[in-house]
Formats: sequence, C-alpha cells, structure tokens
Amino acid sequence: MVATIDALAKVASESVLRQAAVAGARVFFDEVRMRAPVNLGIYEGKWGRHPPGFLRKSILIAFDQDKSVEGLRASYVVTWSKEAFYGRFVEFGTSKAAAKPFLRPAYEAKKAAAAKKFSEVIEAKAEELTRV
Repeated sequence: MVATIDALAKVASESVLRQAAVAGARVFFDEVRMRAPVNLGIYEGKWGRHPPGFLRKSILIAFDQDKSVEGLRASYVVTWSKEAFYGRFVEFGTSKAAAKPFLRPAYEAKKAAAAKKFSEVIEAKAEELTRV
C-alpha cells in the first residue's frame, strides 16, 4: 500500500507533468506546422533573407516559465522563433495585409486530441509506476 502511494506521488511529480504537457503541446505543434502558410518567394529585406517555408521551420515548443507553477503545472507554448518575428503579422494581419490565421485554427482543431494525449501520458505513467 505504501509503495502504491509513493508511486502515485511520483505520477504527480514535475517530471511526469512536463512529459504530459510536452506530449499535448506536440499535438498542437504538428498541426500548427502543417497549417503555417508558405510564401513561394524568397524574402530579402533589411532584416535578412528568408527562404520559402522559413516561418513553418521556425515553429517551436517553448516552456512558459510565467504560467508554470513548480510541481503543480507545466505550461508550454507553440510559437515561432525570434528570427520569424513576422509570424504575428501573418497570424493577425496588418493594415495592408489580410490575416492568414494558422495558430488559432490549429488550436481549435486539436484541443481535444491534445487533452487526450496529455491524459494518456499521465495514465501510462500511473500504470507503469503502480505495477507491483
């Protein structure tokens, strides 16, 4: 009985929470990458040169320190790298360019799948650690 309680405490550990959070974020990551628009031309401007697909290749998963609580909640965000700063202009549009949203539609399409993946990781860890 004590071993089972210890195992359940390990399931609630930060390591397991992070693994589950990353698994859920990976679902969003894959969908965002698939939906990110690709410009067919090479961009050359004062901020450098960006080949076609640069925004899509710049999508990443990052740990959100501000929204995470150690031992209770691990928060990850799917975003783009600093080099692809223009992702916000693509997502939300500008006064001269229409928005081409890809983050929000990806979230709406995959939020149930991400929650399911999160639960699967927690359940698998619970089963693994409580086996006697």
